[in-house]
Amino acid sequence: MDTRHHVALGDTGWLLWRDAALRGTGFPARRFLEICDDLLAAAADGVDGHDPATGEKYAAVFAEATDRLSAAIRRTAAESRFREAVTWQNPTLVETCLDKVATRRRRDVRGRGYELTIASYLQRFCLKNDSIGFFGPVGWARFDPEEPGLATAPGPELLARRRTSFEDWAIDAVAEVVAGRAEVWPWLRPRMVSYASLVGWTLHLPFTRPVTLPAAEARLLRRCDGTRTVRDLVGDPADPRAVAALVRLRERGAVQVDLSGAPSLAPERDLAARIDLIGDPDVRARAAAPLEELVAARDDVAASAGRPDRLLAASGTLSAVFERVTGRASTRWAGATYAGRTLICEDTVRAIDVRVGHRVVDRLAGSLGPVLDSASWLVDTMGARYEARARELLDRQTGADGLPLPRLMAAILPELLEPGRVTADATIAGEVVADFQDRWHRVLTLTPELIAHTRRHHVTAEAIAAAVAAEFPTGRPRWNGPRWHSPDIMLAAADPAALARGDVDFVLGELHCGDNTLEGRVFAAQHPAVERLRAAAEASGLAGRVILVPARGTERTSSRVCRTTEALLPSYTYICFGPEALAPPPGATMLSAVDLTAHRHDDALVVRHRGGAEYPFLEVLREPLIALFLNGFRPVGGERHRPRVTIDRLVLAREAWMFAATELDWVFVKDEAQRYLAARRWRSAQGLPERGVFRVPVERKPVVVDFRSLALVNLLAKSVRRTVRADQGTVTLTEMLPDIDQLWLTDAEGARYTAELRVVAVRDPGES
Repeated sequence: MDTRHHVALGDTGWLLWRDAALRGTGFPARRFLEICDDLLAAAADGVDGHDPATGEKYAAVFAEATDRLSAAIRRTAAESRFREAVTWQNPTLVETCLDKVATRRRRDVRGRGYELTIASYLQRFCLKNDSIGFFGPVGWARFDPEEPGLATAPGPELLARRRTSFEDWAIDAVAEVVAGRAEVWPWLRPRMVSYASLVGWTLHLPFTRPVTLPAAEARLLRRCDGTRTVRDLVGDPADPRAVAALVRLRERGAVQVDLSGAPSLAPERDLAARIDLIGDPDVRARAAAPLEELVAARDDVAASAGRPDRLLAASGTLSAVFERVTGRASTRWAGATYAGRTLICEDTVRAIDVRVGHRVVDRLAGSLGPVLDSASWLVDTMGARYEARARELLDRQTGADGLPLPRLMAAILPELLEPGRVTADATIAGEVVADFQDRWHRVLTLTPELIAHTRRHHVTAEAIAAAVAAEFPTGRPRWNGPRWHSPDIMLAAADPAALARGDVDFVLGELHCGDNTLEGRVFAAQHPAVERLRAAAEASGLAGRVILVPARGTERTSSRVCRTTEALLPSYTYICFGPEALAPPPGATMLSAVDLTAHRHDDALVVRHRGGAEYPFLEVLREPLIALFLNGFRPVGGERHRPRVTIDRLVLAREAWMFAATELDWVFVKDEAQRYLAARRWRSAQGLPERGVFRVPVERKPVVVDFRSLALVNLLAKSVRRTVRADQGTVTLTEMLPDIDQLWLTDAEGARYTAELRVVAVRDPGES
């Protein structure tokens, strides 16, 4: 173990990277309580059908509560930081919602709609651990064996840094417009696309038949290396035959003749550098002008931080400049969760020093180790099943030894990415996850009766150790997927003294199996010394790792989720199928998929390059499998109820309740006061907590509900009604844990924030 980069997770055989991302909110959790009303909840709970006076009292309290709610909503809508956060998320809402609330006094249908919008944003800003903007700053924690407990030192301000960056697609649009000018054409530098391969005179591109090029065209293609200009390639004056050949190569998809570049942290600087290579100073100046105007507008947005009215105006100017320069809309993919919908994003760094000491790690080790072992079993088993499926597809398509990798991937990817449409995939994923849950239920001695009727189920790591070893055997992995995971760990402490002692409880959030999410741009770009992340990866012994370069222009390649070059290693192998959304680090091996063929090797599949290199097929398939791993890590199931399950001091699963949306008939009660009363009675009858997190199929993100809040009960009711109308089934409500009185992350003034640690756990290279 390299102690510079890792700490041991007890004697489990797992190591933790010393750097962990701190994900938290930018608004104090208690701000959320401003729209909760204890008096209203108590009055509703006190209504006795046999005592009319209690109903009259409730009616009076309800009227007063709506006044209090309206006042709280107006204060929130007028508050500077809230307005700034909404401006970043959806600037049109400032005028169409926030400003309306400030002047509107009536709680009619439209006014209640404004309440729901504002309440929805407030619960997210206060209680959802996002990594976006100043309302979701990224911080960093360091595992420190010299520290006993958890030590925090917040800075005088919440944020240490703010940075406003362009989304790649916005700069790509400018590059396309500039490159389309006739005067710029001679200065462009054509380059063969990375996913093409020219063997002799034959051009190979993924998912198309090989094409034999004329000799002159093949020679021209070989000269398209990105260093020569169009005029270098076709002559000055231009040879019409050479121009026609270059155009044909572009139309075939073999070359790029443009100003586009690889996605980066500063795409505008990269484009400016490419424009600066234009040899004619007048053409260069005209080509640079639209980019310079857009950058100036972006800089004005960045300078507006902390001033929401100026920010709104500057954002509008930026959109107007972009639309005038490019002729395109300044937003895209409405409703997408991680798509980089707008032109720019703001990333911030939380001003805090966090040290996680040895007592915290020791308390976590015994319970987290078995969880990680089970995650490795899940990854290995699901990978093996899909590898077997790929072997079937290979045999079915060829009956021979090999198949071009693009053809095999085209056959199997729909089964991974659209599981509902393919019976084989539904069987594979469903069977593996069901088996995974059955094994955990046996480990935990959870019977269907216990799951349905028990609220709390506790086991010790010592008591289940033998069962874990039997149910989730972990041999030496033959690929890297089972060797590392990224769990989200939440901490709960009774008070600061307990925190300092390391006397904490843990809650497992999402577990990103087979993945290192700190490679994501949103994290690596905010790290104070990103070379530490690379060094930790190097010390983790992940030799032979293969990365499928994601396709450009998809929802999964925005600034929120895309991996970044700065966090990746040149020792990895990168395989490209199309226009790439990732530039491998300098010195890395970049292969075109068309040069790779899948072959049987005993019971496994391997991928061979025409140059002789060989890679496990599962390494190639790992990236598409990641979403299945994440969705499949559900150790505790239940049809109607799931208990809170703890191993030592780790909450493995939070208590949850599942309902058919049609069961919640109270959501269709027309009268608001009677609907709230019915909601309170339903909550009590079901034994639900006052506060929880609900998920419905028609919402892409979970939403907090507090049954003391009229606005949030209305929001839940609206979501359930939408679910019923969409005929989409189930409403899941999960307890909120840690709750707001157990939070440990504070600012300089002592206000508490929700938070989680995004940890990277890796198998000790010396043991695996």
